[in-house]
Amino acid sequence: MSAPEATRKRLLGLAELSLAAITVAAVIGLRRLFADDSFLPQVAFSAIVAHGVAVVCRRRRLGPVATTAVGVLGAVLLVTWFQLPETTTALLPTLSTLRQAQSELSDAWQTFGQVVAPAPVLPGFVLAASLGAWVIAFAADTAAFRAKAMVEAVVPAGTLFVFGGALGTGGHRLGVSALFLGAVLAHWLAQRSLASMSAPTWLSSETGGGTRSLLRAGAVLAVVGVFAAIVVGPNLPGADARAVVPWRASDRDHNNSRVTISPLVDLRSRLVEQADVEVFRVKATQRSYWRLTSLENFNGRIWSSDRQYRPARGTLGADVDTSGGQTQQSTQTFTIGALSSIWLPSSFRPVGLSGTAALYDTDSNSLFTQDDTTTGLTYTVTSALPVLNAAQLERVPSVAPEKVAKEYGPAALPADFSPRVQQLAAQITQSARTQYDRAKALQDYFRSGAFTYDLNVQAGHSGNDLEHFLFDTKRGYCEQFAGAYAAMARAVGLPARVAVGFTTGELDPATGEYVVRGFNGHAWPEIYLDGFGWVAFEPTPGRGMPNAESWTGVAEAQADPGDPSSATTVPNATPTTARDGATATTAPQRPLQQDPSTTTATQSSPWPARLLAALAVLLVAPLVWAGALALLRAIRRRRRRQRAATPGDRVLVAWDEVSEALARAGSPFERWETPNEFAARAAAATGVDGRLLTGLAGLTTTATYAPIAIADEIADQALEVAGTLERAADATVGWRERSRLLVDPRPLLPERAARVEVRTY
Repeated sequence: MSAPEATRKRLLGLAELSLAAITVAAVIGLRRLFADDSFLPQVAFSAIVAHGVAVVCRRRRLGPVATTAVGVLGAVLLVTWFQLPETTTALLPTLSTLRQAQSELSDAWQTFGQVVAPAPVLPGFVLAASLGAWVIAFAADTAAFRAKAMVEAVVPAGTLFVFGGALGTGGHRLGVSALFLGAVLAHWLAQRSLASMSAPTWLSSETGGGTRSLLRAGAVLAVVGVFAAIVVGPNLPGADARAVVPWRASDRDHNNSRVTISPLVDLRSRLVEQADVEVFRVKATQRSYWRLTSLENFNGRIWSSDRQYRPARGTLGADVDTSGGQTQQSTQTFTIGALSSIWLPSSFRPVGLSGTAALYDTDSNSLFTQDDTTTGLTYTVTSALPVLNAAQLERVPSVAPEKVAKEYGPAALPADFSPRVQQLAAQITQSARTQYDRAKALQDYFRSGAFTYDLNVQAGHSGNDLEHFLFDTKRGYCEQFAGAYAAMARAVGLPARVAVGFTTGELDPATGEYVVRGFNGHAWPEIYLDGFGWVAFEPTPGRGMPNAESWTGVAEAQADPGDPSSATTVPNATPTTARDGATATTAPQRPLQQDPSTTTATQSSPWPARLLAALAVLLVAPLVWAGALALLRAIRRRRRRQRAATPGDRVLVAWDEVSEALARAGSPFERWETPNEFAARAAAATGVDGRLLTGLAGLTTTATYAPIAIADEIADQALEVAGTLERAADATVGWRERSRLLVDPRPLLPERAARVEVRTY
């Protein structure tokens, strides 16, 4: 192998490697979107494999169609083997693979529409990012090495990089930017060096030296450029000023709205992945569940919330009548350790707050901090705990305020809610006489022994998860029990919602505080009973709310931290901790992914609509562009014919139109040819009627040089012949070239003088 050829191969390898580095850098930039980096290995691996497959296809000289087919097949197999292996048969994708992928992507799309960074690493997000990295790799390779377009090759990964920068939050901005910028400059330098080797030189042996000089100089400039951008740029005057155009999420004010991930999503990760993390400590005069908030919206698959919060000042009220029952005062002092939440835990129902500023919603009875997280806060809450008994609640009438009935009752169920679930709920409560009896009957059904508390349940997000839980597996954890209970309660006329928070925790005798850890995360239903407001029930086996046995019939209980698979009744005097654990002895590798929902303070995020608008623009823009060019071509054609004042001019216009059509067919007119020479060559190359083309060429020569005038009839015939020849020439153009010509504006541009580049060494 000659030295120049070896150098060329090394430069090609460098260009390919640096192009892959650009994509990987863009993928790394996505870490600012997510709560952790667990997505990174799989998505980066997808990008690297995709670039490798694209390189092999190109070096094997596969055409665009074959390369696309290989790319699609590779993406399907990669996603199937590494993300959905349990759905395969003999390592081949099945219909279950398609359904699972569709479900995960649907969940991710819904969550994307309503959360802000840092978002949880849902399987759908990882799947979408892996597929996106695959598409970006193939698009970049095509632009860089097939189309020889250096700038366009960076656009796919650059779009992903800007996406992460616009929506992401947190640190690592400079490091990720330096990595991306360095990869881009390295790729451009390698491509520029490759191009220089293709340029003609007097002595080919000098190519290597010239290339090495270019690489050295370019490398120095690249390092200086990256250093200036990353080190000097952020320290220039005004670098920290507010952006003129607030294109990043962090640049925009959110004084009137706040969007966050549902606490149900945090609950799942706490139970499985953060079980032993100390979340907070609380010193309280009464034991209770420590409640964060409640979720009122149910679309058949997910629970979410949409509430308006106002400053928590003075006595915190409720928007429903609670005068029917007595209450006892409880005071709690919370010290938050590691709670990534915007809600302040408290006993239900809070009536006063001190020690920190917060917002309060009288409907959900939840406290909301305006800080990014509650971690590090210390505050005191005064609560009015209900003192109820079954005899009181038996007398509650089957009525509710119109607002409560509309928002929490049967009318709030989706139109396609499962008839099978409705029938089961009616069957369970058929002998119940009162609202309280119905609520108690539903609770006792789940605690009858037919259902099992189990974290180690099969993952799934399909629309029939509720039916699958109620009729097939009958295994789940608090999310499934609370959500199923609330949905069934609504089906039989009970206004219901899902509360999310923590069980009591373990008493620390040294400090008198309850230590609440991740495994204490919990969800339970609340039922509206007229005159008493929202009353909690406990359908989850092995769990029991403190001081609620008088109406729930369930003793206070949590899981024994020494044996997470069991539940222990908690004596009133010596409460013990409870691990919200599984009956299985080991945590699942792929736990049930409860459908994520979101909670918004006032409104949903505008980004889904913006993304759809962007996609629409991307789809419509080429059509609009092609239409505009077609219109311009028609205008140009009409104006050119209008300017032809004489019959001879009309003949020359006809010749120009035919020449352009033949150029589109691959036979452009050369300036050194006579019309007759061009006619003979073009007819042989394209297959158009040589007799008509030769005749038009002769007529063109006459119109150009002969002193005699062309008759009007002859000029009209020339235009008709031109139309025939144009249609024949266009018929020989393939669909790919035809598509390119539809969006290519260069034929409409004025001709420029040829540029001659001369290099000397």
